[in-house]
Amino acid sequence: MVREAGIQLNCRQCGSEFILSKAEQEFYELKGFKLPTRCKECRSANQTKIQPLTCSQCGTELDKGKSIYCTNCLQTAHFELEKENKQVKMAASAARSKLEASESKRAEFAEMLRQKEQELVELEQKMVVLTEDLDKAQQFYAASGWLQPVLTDIEKRLEELERAQHEITSKVLQTIRVMQERYDGLGVVDVIKRNLKQGVKEEA
Repeated sequence: MVREAGIQLNCRQCGSEFILSKAEQEFYELKGFKLPTRCKECRSANQTKIQPLTCSQCGTELDKGKSIYCTNCLQTAHFELEKENKQVKMAASAARSKLEASESKRAEFAEMLRQKEQELVELEQKMVVLTEDLDKAQQFYAASGWLQPVLTDIEKRLEELERAQHEITSKVLQTIRVMQERYDGLGVVDVIKRNLKQGVKEEA
């Protein structure tokens, strides 16, 4: 029931008297609130003080400036957080897969590089062998330049020796035939006597 005029009350905080107007009484009765027990100044001072928020379940004080949600908004925020968490996990899994694929590719490239390096070493060894063979061939070719005239001269001398041997052989055979014709009718005793006579003439 609304009072006809303001009423006088004592502030339980500061002890001073204050008047609660008719309009204020109507407001409190309309809202179903009890009449205030503190004066307007004390009420204003208390309202300006920042009271720390505490969790209704565990009593933990919340940091100043933190967002506060109702149950519906908290569920929505929790759903969005889970959704973002799943997206982050999926992105992390995709990044891990790419990293593993990259590591595998890098291992393949490293193996290919090792094989190419081995092939290069083998080619260098073959090149060294071919270079040595080329040097030997060039040395042989250079040596054959002065060796060829020597071989030609030796061949000429061999031909001359063969001709001389042929001539000597022919002369020997001719001499043998002459001797055979000359001494064909003589016996051994006659040949000895003739040789002895020829020797005596040569001594005289």
